[in-house]
Amino acid sequence: MNEQTGTSRKASVRDVRRTNRALLLRHVMFAGETTRPEAGAATMLSPGTITNLVTELIAEGTVVEGRKLDSPGGRPRTILAVNPHAAVVFGADVGEAEVTVEAFDLAMRRLGGRTHAFTGRRISPQTVSSVVAGAVDALTSELVATGDFGATPTILGIGLGVPGIVEHPEVSAGDPDASDEPLVHAQVVGWDSVRFSDLAAELPAPLLIDNGAKTTTQAEAWYGSAQGVEHGAVVLIGDGAGAGIITNGRLYRGSSSSAGEWGHTKISLDGIRCRCGARGCVETFVGASAVLERWRGREDAWLGREPEGIDELFAAYHRGDEVAERSLRDLINHLGIALSNLVNLYNPQKIVVGGWFGDRLAEEFLADIAAAVRRSSLSQPGAEVVVERSSLGRRATALGAATLPLDRFIERGWPQ
Repeated sequence: MNEQTGTSRKASVRDVRRTNRALLLRHVMFAGETTRPEAGAATMLSPGTITNLVTELIAEGTVVEGRKLDSPGGRPRTILAVNPHAAVVFGADVGEAEVTVEAFDLAMRRLGGRTHAFTGRRISPQTVSSVVAGAVDALTSELVATGDFGATPTILGIGLGVPGIVEHPEVSAGDPDASDEPLVHAQVVGWDSVRFSDLAAELPAPLLIDNGAKTTTQAEAWYGSAQGVEHGAVVLIGDGAGAGIITNGRLYRGSSSSAGEWGHTKISLDGIRCRCGARGCVETFVGASAVLERWRGREDAWLGREPEGIDELFAAYHRGDEVAERSLRDLINHLGIALSNLVNLYNPQKIVVGGWFGDRLAEEFLADIAAAVRRSSLSQPGAEVVVERSSLGRRATALGAATLPLDRFIERGWPQ
């Protein structure tokens, strides 16, 4: 056997072991509690492989043993669970008006959060990096004070969910001019080809980044309303609008990671001009700013205070204000048309409606939205699709962002 063949075989064995470890750890994390026999049945790994991997995970502190369960006719079974205090992950939701940073333990239990509001529409990458770094430092100090994570908590990483397109180098591998680091194209906050390093500069832990609609979709697929969905869509409606598309149980990215820009698909030949420069975009009909502008008829009247404006709109609607009622009915009809385009194009099992404004709409008008979708969809896919409110609410984007470093840890193990 030559040296190259031997090296290849060693690498192959390492790859198989790492794959098996990730398979087992993913099962333990999603099960919450499991046993060795249950883990073997779920992963199809042999008892010997399960024994070796569990021993390794316990030794490194990732998994802990708990109470014992009686086993008829055999040895008692021992509960296995993720050690929640082994590490911390952070997730940040970078919006157009504020940044929310949340901390989670290794079992993805929320430990705390910070929100920082901005004024104006142009937020520099350096400002975002500084705000996130400050929030991470403050939350880490709080965790140290609890005594649960030691004097220096292990931070696996920080995930960012941002508005706009995040171009990942591995997606653009065929482009000789592609950057070797992610680029962020976010017109709504004035970012044009912002480099990953500009965002990571001040952060105290490894950074991972993705589009906010995609991190929301990952959160819903792992923990929320899209669990077990093979073909679906998660729409994020706030000041703007976006979507994450699930195909064959996986997030669909497209050739350069821009898939899901549903807010910039067109449902009119004219209409007000969108921030992207075009006319007739979905977000100019269903985004909070556009809805408020139509209600009160003044552009930028709600700049930076869209949530308060939406509260006023709903209050007027509940008072019986005819203009408010007409504004919301027009919104629901346009949203139904926009969602029916997803139904007719992708034939999803389920559409999950989220985002701070989408959640508010679904809370009060879910049945009306579903009916509007069916009116504009082809009969068969329209009758089959389930339209559902997000079960995670406004925390979905930050939670999904936190799964980025968690997912990397599952696949790669502890940082070297």
